Amino acid sequence: MPVLVVALAVVVLLVLMTKFRINGFIALFAVALMVGLLQGMPLLEVYESATAGIGDQLSDLVLILGFGAMLGKILADSGAAQRIATRLVDVFGISKVQLAMMLTAVCLGITLFYEVAFVLLIPLVFTLVREYKLPLLWVGLPMSITLSTMHSFLPPHPGPAAVTETFEASQGLTLLYGLPIAIVAASALAFTWPRLVFVRSITPSIPKGLITEHKIAEEDMPGFGTCVGIVLVPVLMMAASAVAELSMDKDAPALRYFEFFGEAPVALLVALVLAVLLVGGNIDKVARSRVTVAADRGRTATGKFKLSRQGQLGTGAGDGASSVALDESADVSVPPARSRFQAAMDSAGEAVKPMAMIMLVIGAGGAFKQVLIDSGIADYITQLTNGWDISPIILAWVIAAMIRIAIGSASVAVVTAAGIVLPLVGPSGVPPELMVLAVTCGSIAFSHVTDPGFWLFKEYLNLSVVEAIKVRTTYSTVLALIGLGGVLLMNALVG
Repeated sequence: MPVLVVALAVVVLLVLMTKFRINGFIALFAVALMVGLLQGMPLLEVYESATAGIGDQLSDLVLILGFGAMLGKILADSGAAQRIATRLVDVFGISKVQLAMMLTAVCLGITLFYEVAFVLLIPLVFTLVREYKLPLLWVGLPMSITLSTMHSFLPPHPGPAAVTETFEASQGLTLLYGLPIAIVAASALAFTWPRLVFVRSITPSIPKGLITEHKIAEEDMPGFGTCVGIVLVPVLMMAASAVAELSMDKDAPALRYFEFFGEAPVALLVALVLAVLLVGGNIDKVARSRVTVAADRGRTATGKFKLSRQGQLGTGAGDGASSVALDESADVSVPPARSRFQAAMDSAGEAVKPMAMIMLVIGAGGAFKQVLIDSGIADYITQLTNGWDISPIILAWVIAAMIRIAIGSASVAVVTAAGIVLPLVGPSGVPPELMVLAVTCGSIAFSHVTDPGFWLFKEYLNLSVVEAIKVRTTYSTVLALIGLGGVLLMNALVG
């Protein structure tokens, strides 16, 4: 029975990824082959179906992931991200720190991945907690909740972007429908969850070794308007495309231009080029400032350069920066200046390295999806669910939530659920963009120990496993439920 095959596949994925700690890419691809064989597909057809699924899934998604990572790294290394965060706190004041953190997370979370934006903003959280004696979760939770919402609800993030490709939905319309739902959901939780009794009873301290001592000087950061403008460019371009699709005649020549520049890869490329031109020059300035400060501190303390345990002094920007080896009495000057283009390309090159595994996992999810379709399981699910008296939106949400519980990774859950839900998209009559949001909402529910984001949240906020489950698992589930309600309401308005 095809449904049992799907259930068995999910169980095998769970065992491989949790008990045996098998990499998600390997596990997904292997299970995709297993499903095809169990369904009686010829060996070569199973392989061809899986590889075709990888290609279809990644197509322009590779561009989205690559350009998005490069843009985020340049914003971080140039000081643009810190400028946005600090200015918002200055404007709103410490009494409205939760609002400031939420708005900052919205600005950064639109283009940055959850993990990248979280690590980028957590030093600000630690600084505010330390300087103003605030509870760590009081400041950290609004930031994390908002980033979770942005990452899971909206393209060009990988999960939503992958599902829009699978469902052949408009990324612009998905963003247009999803943004108000995401803002309402994030606001509802960001201001209430830190105030709940069981959350306030948890009082973690700032973990040792995670506070960065370096702060980019005011004069080294680019202007606030420039920074915000770069971040909002891809959002505005995609939103303009969505508005044009709704308001212009399909044969209008101008619509083609709106559609072209509203494509997520093109919009991100435009923002990336603007970032290189407008703030790329700051990357080398910030990096050289760090070397100068480190050298001055070393001379002050010892009369010589202070060396790390490995005898190195960093000279690059960001994680994975290059370094120069010193001997105990070396006198090293600030390294030669780099052009804005060279510095920006160095940052961009560092940004794509950690994206490789994300691309592989999403590609393997595409293989799983395609085998489900080609083996006839997708058609069977369509026939099975045709008689169900349940909203296709709710059904899509439930399927995604169940896979999320089993597998843990939201990215894996969303692409796996998309393959199962795909046959429902056309016959249901629901706009494909809302079906995208139904799947992505379900994929953020029940974050627990199999979710990489769970451990990032736990470690940086210095929580025990039980405390992290109390805080993150509950907020992610409620967030998913609010999102489901928002999608149902949106369908009533536009469906």
